[in-house]
Amino acid sequence: MLALTKVKKNIEFNQRFTSILEVLKSIAVSQFHSLEHKLEGSESFDQALQSFFASIDIKKMDHPFLNSGNRPAAIIAITSDQGLLGGLNVRVTNTAIGSMNPAQDQLIVVGDQGKIFARYGKIPFIAFPGVRDEERYQQAISLRTYLFGKMKEGQFGSIQVVYPRALSLVNQRVESAALLPLARQESEAPSVVDWSNMIFESSPAHVLEYLAFLWVGEKLNEIFGMSRLAELGARFVHLEESTQRIDETNKKLKLQYFRLRHEMIDQSMRELFSARVLYAN
Repeated sequence: MLALTKVKKNIEFNQRFTSILEVLKSIAVSQFHSLEHKLEGSESFDQALQSFFASIDIKKMDHPFLNSGNRPAAIIAITSDQGLLGGLNVRVTNTAIGSMNPAQDQLIVVGDQGKIFARYGKIPFIAFPGVRDEERYQQAISLRTYLFGKMKEGQFGSIQVVYPRALSLVNQRVESAALLPLARQESEAPSVVDWSNMIFESSPAHVLEYLAFLWVGEKLNEIFGMSRLAELGARFVHLEESTQRIDETNKKLKLQYFRLRHEMIDQSMRELFSARVLYAN
C-alpha cells in the first residue's frame, strides 16, 4: 500500500511539474519571436567601410586596425547568466578556448556560465556581465570602449567573438566573428573621386579609426542580440526535451501504478476467498 501511494504521488508531482514547464516554454517562445522582430543587422556599416576602402589607397595605410602584428588577440565568449540551455554555453566556451593561444591571447567572458567553465578549466579571463535585453546596447558600448582602450595601448592586436546563433527556434550553432583587424576588400572598379588634390579635415587614418569604433559597437550590439535569441531558442529546446522525458517517466509510473493496484486487488480477493472458505468449513 505504501509503494502504491508513493507511485501515485510521483505521478501527480510530475504532472504539476509538466504544467510549469509548459508555461516556461510558452514564455521562451514569446520572447524569442518578440526579440527576433527587433533585431537589426549592420549592413549599412559594412557598406560604409567598403566604400571608404574603395575611395582611398589602403595599401599605403599602416594602422593597427588593419594589421594585428604580433600583438595578442582578444577572444570573447558570449555566454548566458542562466542555465537550462543544454550544452550551448559549454560549446561556446570550448570553441573560444580552442581558438586561442593560452600563452599569449586573452579570454574575455560575457555571462556567468562562461565564468564557471573558464574557472573549471583554469583559464585566466576577464569577466563582463551577461547580456540583458534592456541594457544590451549599453553593454555593447561598454565592451567596445574597453577593447579599443586596450588596442590603443597595444595590448590587443585583434578581436574575435565566439557566440551562439539561432538558425531557427529549435536549431542553434556556435559561430565566430573577427571584428578587428578590418578586412581589406578593395573594389575592383576605380574610385570616381580624385583624392590626390583633396584637403582632408581629418586624416584617412582618423576616419578609419572612427568608422571602426562605430562599426564594432554596432556589431557587438548585433551579436549580443543574436546570442540572446539563441539562448531563448536553446532554452525552449531544453524544456521540450525535459517535458518529453517526464512524459516517458510518467508512462512507466502509470504502468507501475496499475500493476501494483491489480496485485493489491488480487491479493484482497484471495484473502477474502480464503476467509469465506475457512468460515464455511
